[in-house]
Amino acid sequence: MRPLLEVEGLAKSFPARRGGFGRPRAFVRAVRDVSFTIDRGRTLGVVGESGSGKSTAARLLLGLVPADAGTVRLGDVDVLSARGDRLHTLRRRMPMVFQDPYSSLDPTWVVRDIVTEPLRLTGERDRAVLGARAEELVEMVGLAPAYVRRYPHELSGGQRQRIALARALACEPDLVVLDEAVAALDVSTRAGIIGLLQDLQDRLGVAYLFISHDLALVRVVSHDLAVMYLGRVVESGPTEDVYARPAHPYTQALIAAAPVPDPVVQRARVRPPVRGEVPSALDVPTGCAFHTRCPLATEVCRTTEPPEVPVADGHLAACHHTDRAAALSGESVLKGTS
Repeated sequence: MRPLLEVEGLAKSFPARRGGFGRPRAFVRAVRDVSFTIDRGRTLGVVGESGSGKSTAARLLLGLVPADAGTVRLGDVDVLSARGDRLHTLRRRMPMVFQDPYSSLDPTWVVRDIVTEPLRLTGERDRAVLGARAEELVEMVGLAPAYVRRYPHELSGGQRQRIALARALACEPDLVVLDEAVAALDVSTRAGIIGLLQDLQDRLGVAYLFISHDLALVRVVSHDLAVMYLGRVVESGPTEDVYARPAHPYTQALIAAAPVPDPVVQRARVRPPVRGEVPSALDVPTGCAFHTRCPLATEVCRTTEPPEVPVADGHLAACHHTDRAAALSGESVLKGTS
């Protein structure tokens, strides 16, 4: 069966400095040759440090930012070539939920108008139909029907994010893009939203692109995982397989950086000796972009960008030394995370 979403070779650079006559002199290489697929009813988690290109990749596949190269297909439709009404229709099939729900909700509108805005844009004008659908949507996300008469400032952060999710579900989408959608919430509220997302996926069959910097959270939510570093996917595959057998030193470092609740186990864990800071996207290192921080780097890493190589069934890693990387930290990286 063909995947719901197919992304291939996606790339984007932004001019950072300009010279005479406004001509760009330097570019930020935000996304570099990104490819992935999402199947119907499944969740792809995308993780990486700030500046790795996660959010830019999401905006590219929605057509919110024009891509320099690559293809994005939603079913049989080429998203990047769509314009005007056709693009608007596609966006209703894959809406986006942002990190800050308050800034994405109109403070002058009540919840009823917020969640039914996508329906009004499709031409629905019957107030009775819109009102009934608004109550259905807020109940779907775990709120009482009376909330349709409230304004965003009368809601808590978790309630606002539920309303943002209700709006995204108004047109019965195939895919919802969640860009750090729970990062601004406290732990208990976050757990409630995650449970809601999983319940909605089971009931509606909707797929998610779940973007986060929290690898432990993505493990709970996602079926498949893509790890990004400096604009490129460096490891991808089924979430449990990537988590159990990380083949790229950067993925190992991310897993090791997530603390476990047992202090004795935490002290016994060995962290991969990753050094230095993330290089600037204005000057991406030649060869493997991670070689300036990698303990396994050799001359080939400094000169040749590694291709994605299979580690296991459906599990790929862009590293010249996947055989050595697997033994870099052994089980000590994963201790206490199962």
